[in-house]
Amino acid sequence: MSDPTPAPGWYPAPHANNEQRYWDGAQWLEPQPAAPTAVLTDAVPAAGAAPWASAASADAAAESKPTPVLSIVALIAGIIAFFTGIVPILGVILGLGAIALGVFALMKQQRKGLAVAGIVLGSIAVITSIAVTAGIAANLPASDKKPVAAVQQTSEPADEEVAEEPPATITVPDVVGLPVSDAITVLEDAGLDAPQLTSFEDPAALVVSTSRAAGSEATEGAAITIVVAEKPKLTLGQQNAIAKAQDYLDYSGFSRTGLIGQLEYEGFSTEDATFGADNAGADWNAEAAEKAADYLNYSSFSRQSLYEQLEYEGFQAAEIEYALSAVGY
Repeated sequence: MSDPTPAPGWYPAPHANNEQRYWDGAQWLEPQPAAPTAVLTDAVPAAGAAPWASAASADAAAESKPTPVLSIVALIAGIIAFFTGIVPILGVILGLGAIALGVFALMKQQRKGLAVAGIVLGSIAVITSIAVTAGIAANLPASDKKPVAAVQQTSEPADEEVAEEPPATITVPDVVGLPVSDAITVLEDAGLDAPQLTSFEDPAALVVSTSRAAGSEATEGAAITIVVAEKPKLTLGQQNAIAKAQDYLDYSGFSRTGLIGQLEYEGFSTEDATFGADNAGADWNAEAAEKAADYLNYSSFSRQSLYEQLEYEGFQAAEIEYALSAVGY
């Protein structure tokens, strides 16, 4: 620089390898570091202005920009309204408030994104709250929807009593002698409240009485109790006689008298042998048919000789006739 006192401006500085430096008319100004919040620009400062003037003005502009309070409040109100939208009426009030704050924030040219988010959340809350309110109103009983005036017009005078229909009456069916499982079904079909089958040890136990006599009148749904016959307690001899009789019946066909005689041969008393034969569950007709088939498998018999053989085995006449018919005679 040949002129010792040039006008202020940007010149190549001899002491800085001819890099551009600002000369203020008296001295060279060294570049100052930019503030963290400064806005970068490629524009060259105007002549006569300090190189850091643009950064300082940007900081001042940033500090002077107002905080978007309304936008933030609108967003917060929208969030609150969104989570309370399922509450009838309250969701509508909060949602409308969020919408109003959002619109006001947009009018004040504050943060658009925050304001719009508050408006959207508020709108959702209003729609949800209206839908919930309408659903609750639709599910209310018809009597709750009537105006008070209409109720007063249709109400009966206080001194008049509304006639009530008498409860339906049911004739108690006769279930005595039925298995308890069948008795419960009959009573329930009639409209009475019968006990549960699980309260009885033996579903096949016979009913001996009921708490309401058969043929009496009872109101619909009235409770009724059932008394069943207790299962007899067997002696050890009776239990073994039944088991032994069942073994013989599984092995071959026996008549009642023939099975009693076989049990007596095994050493059972006449009483136990008779009890065992009668309680072994035998079908004497079927036993006779089985015995007749056994004889025919062993040898040939005429009808009369087979009849006499079955009679010898102790079968009754009706049982023999059944057996002969079963084998084809």
